[in-house]
Amino acid sequence: MLDLLLKNAHVYAPEDLGVVNVGIEDGRIAFVGSEEQAAARTINCGGNPVLPGAIETHAHMLLPFGGTHTMNDFYDGTMSGAIGGVTTLIDFADQVHGGTVTEALEARLELAKECAVDYSFHCTMTDINEASLAEIPALVARGITSFKFYTAYSASGLYVPADRMTEAFRQVAACGALATVHCETEDEVLAATNRLIEQGRTSIADFSESRPDESEESAIAGVIAIAKKTGAKLLIRHVSSAAGARLIAEAQAEGQTVIGETCPHYLLLTRDVYRQENGAEYICNPPIRGAVDRDALWKALETGVKFTIGTDDCAFYLAQKHVSDRFYEVPGGMPGIETRMPILLTEGVAKGRLSYERLAHLTSTDVAKMYGIYPQKGRVAAGCDADLILVEPCAPYPLTIRDLHEKTDYTPFEGLMLQQRIRMTIARGRIVAENGAFTGRRGDGRLLHRGLPASVEAL
Repeated sequence: MLDLLLKNAHVYAPEDLGVVNVGIEDGRIAFVGSEEQAAARTINCGGNPVLPGAIETHAHMLLPFGGTHTMNDFYDGTMSGAIGGVTTLIDFADQVHGGTVTEALEARLELAKECAVDYSFHCTMTDINEASLAEIPALVARGITSFKFYTAYSASGLYVPADRMTEAFRQVAACGALATVHCETEDEVLAATNRLIEQGRTSIADFSESRPDESEESAIAGVIAIAKKTGAKLLIRHVSSAAGARLIAEAQAEGQTVIGETCPHYLLLTRDVYRQENGAEYICNPPIRGAVDRDALWKALETGVKFTIGTDDCAFYLAQKHVSDRFYEVPGGMPGIETRMPILLTEGVAKGRLSYERLAHLTSTDVAKMYGIYPQKGRVAAGCDADLILVEPCAPYPLTIRDLHEKTDYTPFEGLMLQQRIRMTIARGRIVAENGAFTGRRGDGRLLHRGLPASVEAL
């Protein structure tokens, strides 16, 4: 007997399979087709869409930041994420100067045992030396096949100079792994910030000028050049600008494996939010930019430039975001792991910008390929993990914090009218969320052993 049978499901595998049945047994998909079998539970999907579960590859649980830390722990984050359609989390293990990358990973693995869905980590390298470079092959052998670097945040010990980054990219490339980068040019950010402080312009409304548009463009151009020189596969984190999207498209056209990642706040908002009374709630790095940038990012997604969509989830309380009226004292980051899929289903699919198939690529299939977990994840087919979301078009309803479950007391998208919802989330064959309620269990997630990333041609 099957554990679950989804009947009359319009499946996007990600390709459109039409209305079929999906059988689930022992955590995996048993079949996709017209057949029926007895099941412990049968769910009539009514012809509504079923997509591969969303994979969250940019979220920060319990991240230390500016004397505080993000509020979601690994249970809170994966619980709320599951309600929003997330069936896999890949978080970060950040090396501390003087410590090893492996030590950072082990500490995070201990915390992650509370995950409600499957999980893994990217290793953030901050102290590039002979010893840390030697750790990369062993980490890749353990299934940790993506590494993160920063071109900014020297005060926090995260900044990696170009020469050291080049050394690390060579080692990452030699192992066939993936380099991912936070791209803002440190010198440009510091110069702009210091200039504003000298001018006495430190209000929240001045924030976006402290991290100018060109600081992302120059940083992206620089790391693309390093990736070309070293042969490394590259993913650019949280792309916020038209220039960034253009540089990524150009690199892809030249045959480089360079993938973009953007986030819902860059797709929906503009820098006008910083002039609002609650502007501090929108401070994030890189900042939200202009309407031209927002529209260019949508165009990149609509025209098939190779991108993924993450959240950069950093859940703080309002008291933390309003700790100061000086922009440089406000912790950067916003919540979003629970709201990404409902927002994209409305702003992307319902508004005709994206098909369900394209959305599945952007949030699951291509993500799984880039992070070495395809086809175990990111596909609806026999033998794959039964990670699925059942989508339901519905009457418009407002997105509001009172209906959300993250450990925060605000959402940057308060009042946004949504037209589709996640009716059900299934993770490894178990229903972990249904009708807006969590039905999974703390600690049910398992650590994934990831393979090597795909090339851009395979996406």
